[in-house]
Amino acid sequence: MTLILLTNDDGVNSPGLLALKQAVSAVGEVAVLAPDHNWSAGGHAKTMHKPLRVQEVTLADGSSGLATNGGPSDCVALARLGVLPRTPDLVISGINPGSNVAQDMTYSGTVAAALEGWLSGIPSIALSLTVREDIPPDFRCAARVGALLARQVLEHSPARVLLNVNVPSVPCEEIAGIEITRLGQRIYRDRLVERRDPRGRKYYWIGGDPPDGVGDEGTDVAALAAGRVSVTPLQLDLTCYELIGELRGWNLSIG
Repeated sequence: MTLILLTNDDGVNSPGLLALKQAVSAVGEVAVLAPDHNWSAGGHAKTMHKPLRVQEVTLADGSSGLATNGGPSDCVALARLGVLPRTPDLVISGINPGSNVAQDMTYSGTVAAALEGWLSGIPSIALSLTVREDIPPDFRCAARVGALLARQVLEHSPARVLLNVNVPSVPCEEIAGIEITRLGQRIYRDRLVERRDPRGRKYYWIGGDPPDGVGDEGTDVAALAAGRVSVTPLQLDLTCYELIGELRGWNLSIG
């Protein structure tokens, strides 16, 4: 039977993970291995200098899962290297409460877990849901999207597929479709918040307003703004090819 590994960066007790598990269980056998605490924006961290521990936990629906003190990418590595009885056929990371688009790829623990699966030769999906301040997140529609894509990936068996999926925060009947997109551009509004502790020493928070995005046609940012699910195929090659010739023209030498 197909084995699907579910993980996330929000912790094993995240309601998004539970909703995803309940939907994807209709597609194949599901194993949950997730962090025991929140790793949001932790990126592709890998634990190398302390032991990793794994313990069985009971999820909110009474089913069993596994939790680790490691991060999202550790979860996938542990599962692949022997904590699970066999290598998963598919990795799905999510459902993240908050979109992961454009440059978010470099920060996202949700995407990092999917990337770890992909680097190990396992087709992988990162799944996120946009959130609104005025209503609590409803993960049911995003969970349905996750199950739909799981079936398609397993049916078509693209051995090296890595999908970044973002679902708008609207009822399923109001979603305007599913669009295959490219990464867009984020606009971050970070600012430094300086404070002092009781002893008068400075400390800082990196805060600011929520990020926005440039809504160029065909991008993940534009698809979400139009009420569509964004499905973006990712790859790892970060080479800036247009600069190769220019750098060669610098005539770099040692001596």
